[in-house]
Amino acid sequence: MNIAQPQYDSPTLTQRAEQHLAVVRDTVQLDAIPALYDRAFPLIFAALEAAGTAPSGAPYGVVHGAPGDTLDLSVAVPVDAPVAPSGEVQAETLPAGTVATLLVRGDYSGLADAYAFLFEWLAEAGHTPLGLAWEQYLTEPEPGGDPALNETLLGVHLA
Repeated sequence: MNIAQPQYDSPTLTQRAEQHLAVVRDTVQLDAIPALYDRAFPLIFAALEAAGTAPSGAPYGVVHGAPGDTLDLSVAVPVDAPVAPSGEVQAETLPAGTVATLLVRGDYSGLADAYAFLFEWLAEAGHTPLGLAWEQYLTEPEPGGDPALNETLLGVHLA
């Protein structure tokens, strides 16, 4: 493998059940990703509160298709059942199936390298990505906190 990343654990293959999500989805330039998150999370949490629905886990960012100059991105919060659409907030479901996962510790700026590592590992192992990848933010960054403490789980659905 050409990318040596000792800070990563080994990727794993897991069978995952479908996961319902409340999302705000948009196609954005890479530099506009933070603004999408800043806009989406308040909308999603307000819609869930209005519907009397609680999140069922840590939030996600879901990438549809291959990244290029833009990204088809869903900012997402997991829920136990599909949500009714409310303004920009829509229902989406991650399908059940085989997913390659990689736990990443550290600043979010390192996620692109972690995805490169994971996709190289998949190619070398002969796996075919389905065109659906996600990152789940397992820790919530503290204002002024140490970004090295962030934990993000990357997932790539396989064909």
